[in-house]
Amino acid sequence: MHYGKHGTNLKRHLASHHDELHEEYMSKELEKNNCSKKVTKKESQVKLFNFLVPKVNVQINKKIILDACIDLVTVNGRPFTMLNDTGFRKILDPVLNGLQEKKFTINSYSIKKHVHAESLLIQDEIANEVRSKLISLKLDGVTRLNRAFLGINMQYIVDDCIKLRTLGLVELTESHTVKIIVELIAGTYLKETILNILKKFKIEQKQLYTITSDNGANMLKAINLVEEEISATVAPTTELNNDSIEDTADVSSECSESYDSSDSTEAAPVTILDDEQIANLLNEDSECIDKEYENTEHVLNIIELANLGECSIFNGIRCVAHTLQLAVLDTLKHNSIDKLLSKVRILVRKLRNQTYIYLIKKEQLKLPILDCLTRWHSTFDMLERLQHLKLFIQNMAANDPKLRKIELSHLEWQQVDILFTTLLPAKICTKKLQYEQLTLTDFYGAWIACRIETESLNNTFSNKLVQCLRSRELNIMNNQVLLAAIFLDPRFNITLTEYQCNTAITHLINIWFHIKELEMIQVDSNNDSIENENSIDESLTNNYDTDRLEDFLKQKESDNQCSSISSSTSSSLSQPNSQNSISTKMETLLKTYKLDEKRLSHKTNILEYWKTMKTKYPEIYQLAQIVFSVPATQVSVERLFSGLKFILSPYRCNITPEHLEDQLLVRTNRLFEKNYKKKNSV
Repeated sequence: MHYGKHGTNLKRHLASHHDELHEEYMSKELEKNNCSKKVTKKESQVKLFNFLVPKVNVQINKKIILDACIDLVTVNGRPFTMLNDTGFRKILDPVLNGLQEKKFTINSYSIKKHVHAESLLIQDEIANEVRSKLISLKLDGVTRLNRAFLGINMQYIVDDCIKLRTLGLVELTESHTVKIIVELIAGTYLKETILNILKKFKIEQKQLYTITSDNGANMLKAINLVEEEISATVAPTTELNNDSIEDTADVSSECSESYDSSDSTEAAPVTILDDEQIANLLNEDSECIDKEYENTEHVLNIIELANLGECSIFNGIRCVAHTLQLAVLDTLKHNSIDKLLSKVRILVRKLRNQTYIYLIKKEQLKLPILDCLTRWHSTFDMLERLQHLKLFIQNMAANDPKLRKIELSHLEWQQVDILFTTLLPAKICTKKLQYEQLTLTDFYGAWIACRIETESLNNTFSNKLVQCLRSRELNIMNNQVLLAAIFLDPRFNITLTEYQCNTAITHLINIWFHIKELEMIQVDSNNDSIENENSIDESLTNNYDTDRLEDFLKQKESDNQCSSISSSTSSSLSQPNSQNSISTKMETLLKTYKLDEKRLSHKTNILEYWKTMKTKYPEIYQLAQIVFSVPATQVSVERLFSGLKFILSPYRCNITPEHLEDQLLVRTNRLFEKNYKKKNSV
């Protein structure tokens, strides 16, 4: 009901329908009438209407306002100058003036200091979280707007959930002289950048467990140099017997000779390289880098076997998503496939002109996609979209002679369908490799399933892809970190050979000694009592559908009786008082676990499984927390680069490296922390 501006009518309405409001208003009026100042009729009406207007109370303080402004320039990617815009000031200034706290200033200059202070708080928080813990890194490089960056993420498990942190997106600011180019290619500059970031977060070199990178020669070289430096810090405290020293020296000399013969840039003085030499050094699949990488790993294996607990456990991991991509690209380069794709691209370009785009939209069909040569997913999408438009193309080709000339033949359409079907398992595998909670054994299962499904197609294209997959997986499947993860995973450990089981056990024992060494550095005040018995949650072992991967694992389970492990266990038990009693105890515990635990469904969540086994195998649980936190891919670093465009754009390309690093550190860690809290709340 509307009463206009007639105060008397409104008073009558309050008196007849709203007794409480009327009494409250009259009491206030009585207090005001007792005052000496007279109130006019107009003022009385205004006060009456103001009395009836609902009041909104907002809880806000300095911290909330400051946090929101930091979010604006980091998470939301707004420029600092937005804080000086007149429209924003009209909203912000009254709020700041209304605060009863001590006034403070917020503008484009002061917010930079607050963002820097926030980045320092995040650094301290991360440093405290990972103090005396083994951590795993993943890194990648990117170039944007003629500026080069190195992105580094860190991964570890907290509350049985993989937690992701960003250590930085650091700009590589060295000048591009010939000398620096040689050092950058060799990985020296990247190595120094990585170690400097670790120092920034107070992370010691011996806390570094793995680094995951792509197959680029410069990245692999940088990881090798980090490995050498970590090994050098361990070497002075390591005592080897003469035989071990001689064996290691022999292998090292072979490695150095191999390296000198294939890549002399490190040993020789800096010289000007021609285009061919630079191209060779930048070659992604450089055999000399791979060979040196494998030889270095072999040297470390020898040291580990000779000195449990006194050696470096650091390992380099190749990004499995990138490895899968290289395997598929190798397949697509095959002569027959390349010719077919060339014809498909010509047809797609024709369909992407304005005439056909209009007709396709009119028919309410999906538009054709032209692939990017370096991203095979786009090739898969191109083939999928082409099949969707097959009937449209055939109908249009009947009336268009130009389209008819480039249309695919019946045989070529069949080949497109076969190629699409061949790439489908790899596409599904790639999607699985993008999960945030992906573990090494999750990748292992996805890779095996991809290979089995592809092999079952049994056509020319699938056989070629399987061959490329087997060739590429040699670089990742024999890594001792992966073997250790598979050993601790009852879903897949039946696929390991006796030698691989022993390698995994040796590596896990080394990790155990390393954990205890780090625990000695920091005093742990929490000594919770541990119970010794628990059972697997029945929900983890629900009935599951039979599939090719499950059939494969069942066959392995029937073939693998683990007789060698059983016999070696009894021999270990006979030496309880030997010098290596701790390693003997751990070895016995690991082998007993392997024998006692039955195989689980490959669909079981391995992190949930180990959560239920925490009290039954407390020591192995600690090892599982480290091994399963190792990143199999660098997908999160790629996402970090995607977020770079929100901060560094063509309109904001003059941001200093310091401010850019602060913004990205705050942005990414806030986003990761938000996702982590959301997962834990579910």
